[in-house]
Amino acid sequence: VDMSSKVTEQLGAWRHSCYTWSLTTRAASVYYDGLLLGSGTTPSGRKVGVDGYVVLGNEFSSYGGNFKYPFGGELFKVNLFDKELSAAEVKEMADGGLCSEVEEKYGRSRYLKWEDMLLEEKSGNVTEIDVGCTPEPKEEDGEEENNSTEDCECEQGNGTTFSQWDLLRGEKFFNRTVSVELVTELKQAWEILGDFEGATVTERFISHFK
Repeated sequence: VDMSSKVTEQLGAWRHSCYTWSLTTRAASVYYDGLLLGSGTTPSGRKVGVDGYVVLGNEFSSYGGNFKYPFGGELFKVNLFDKELSAAEVKEMADGGLCSEVEEKYGRSRYLKWEDMLLEEKSGNVTEIDVGCTPEPKEEDGEEENNSTEDCECEQGNGTTFSQWDLLRGEKFFNRTVSVELVTELKQAWEILGDFEGATVTERFISHFK
């Protein structure tokens, strides 16, 4: 699909684009701002390999190298699904706007998540920015959700009981006097997590902050 003849870009404006493909029907479609720009059929026998690469902001002609078309602009909420999205589903995402969270309702079908991609290695001139999307406070059964962990004692899968206060046992805080500086450092450490809302806490996730 030749997008250049069908799309008029406006600098500084966010746009929604989506590419869908079906292994069964071999149909491929390109959407822009929720509207179908064009479609086609891929050759028979084509499949998505399990040993490929996902590269954002560039294109390469061989696995792992030969980058040649760098992207100059901003990307946000790039997601890869394990199913072909319908035209209605694509339009719902586009109409939801920049700060919509409609993609989260797809659960595990959102196979590669934007928040997980942010944790991957970056190269070149790449800068993370705040696009201004502030999560709405969530309420449950008419009452404000209680997110406090003040008295929480939780059990890991291995049976080990831990508390949020175990953070203070780390080398950075243990044996230090509680001061304004210490409290500020603790607050900053937790506030950073807000930039990764939706990500799954794993050993790899934790090692990202070390």
